[in-house]
Amino acid sequence: MNSSATTVRRGLFGMFAGGLLAFGSAAIIAPVANAQPAPVPSPECTASNVAGTVSAAAASEGAYLIANPTTNQALTTISTQPQPEAKSAYASFFEQNPRVKDELTAIFQPVSALQDTCGVTAVPTPVAQAVWDSGVVTPETPVMGETPVTPAPGMPMAPEMPTS
Repeated sequence: MNSSATTVRRGLFGMFAGGLLAFGSAAIIAPVANAQPAPVPSPECTASNVAGTVSAAAASEGAYLIANPTTNQALTTISTQPQPEAKSAYASFFEQNPRVKDELTAIFQPVSALQDTCGVTAVPTPVAQAVWDSGVVTPETPVMGETPVTPAPGMPMAPEMPTS
């Protein structure tokens, strides 16, 4: 009798352990089996398209400023000021020159649209940031003190290097 009770106990324990193993495996596998694949980013949100759009906007801004030397000189002077003074100087400049603000807004519109569509933050130049800060376009504003990066044509935006 003793050996049969032990055999029954071992058999029941084995079935219990097997059930736990099967249930545990099912609990782990079920969520994985039902998982949806990661969404494929839309073609306009690829790194190459973001880089191309940002580069094109920066190049268009450069061409605009070359074609408008007075505006180029004014914005260059403003950009050399410390950040708080520059921000208010940009706002004053764009308030006094609404045509310039409208033309630069049109230049940066593709970048703004890309940011809204793709949820990325891309600031091509300090002038672009100033136009956006003037309230015409409202993309996500980077943290104060970050330096906008203009990538080389066809190159993705590089991550910021940590500063200590």
